Amino acid sequence: MARTSILAAMNRLAETESRFLATEFLAPVIFGRGVTLSIANVRCTLRVTPPAYRGWGVFRPLSHACAQVVRVATAGERRRYLDLFAAVRLIVVSRAPDSITAIAANAGNSRFEMNGPVTANLAFGCDVFDIVVARFDGSQLWFDAVDPRADPGAAAFLRRELTKKVEPAKVSRPGLSAAHRVAYAIVFDQRMKRLALDRRQREESRLASALSQAGAMLRDFSDTGDSYRVAYTVDGVRHVSVVGKGDLTVMSAGICLSGEDRAFDLNSLVGVLREGTAIGRF
Repeated sequence: MARTSILAAMNRLAETESRFLATEFLAPVIFGRGVTLSIANVRCTLRVTPPAYRGWGVFRPLSHACAQVVRVATAGERRRYLDLFAAVRLIVVSRAPDSITAIAANAGNSRFEMNGPVTANLAFGCDVFDIVVARFDGSQLWFDAVDPRADPGAAAFLRRELTKKVEPAKVSRPGLSAAHRVAYAIVFDQRMKRLALDRRQREESRLASALSQAGAMLRDFSDTGDSYRVAYTVDGVRHVSVVGKGDLTVMSAGICLSGEDRAFDLNSLVGVLREGTAIGRF
């Protein structure tokens, strides 16, 4: 009896797989990840051909490991697919080419446990601070649409405040939710870190250029307020000097220059160090 049941189950699985190979199916595809679907309650991922395809499409399975794009899905097909799944409202905090990172727009949503930002895939036509609707298929979130019920003025206001670098505690507008404020704080922090990194990279390039022109090599530097503490090597010998941020005037050469430190900038100081080393002064 048990043997008969096992054989029957195997036959049903084989029939299901045969029907699958003979049909077309609708699915969303993330670039480079293939298409994921369930066959006889078994979740599997198929490679997509052409490999560069992304978006909503109708596919024909070529095997149990590969599917071919037949055509782009229609708006109606996409709508029917998304309507199968529960909706969640999100506030966008960052964008990628075809996805968004977002936080929950409604606090205390018991159906979705979101501890921090989440990713919604295939997101187009939205911007930072927009409230959007996404659909959860049990594994991933898929972008549905910008929430038509949301106040678009709130998102536009927050984007303007961000451009002006207004600190989160000073952002004020009637109707802003707690989630709006959390989203603004996240984006503001990201923006400030990015600006600081860009600024450091520019200054690093400027210091490295000034030193390399004189034949020295930058090792590291730190910001000390109105000056930089710069570590560098000249002919293999390590030196540390303090220079002004504006024109890189030497404030402290790290060697005795008889009080003439400010007569040099970082570039010309290298020549002094090389000359002093050559005659045994340093």
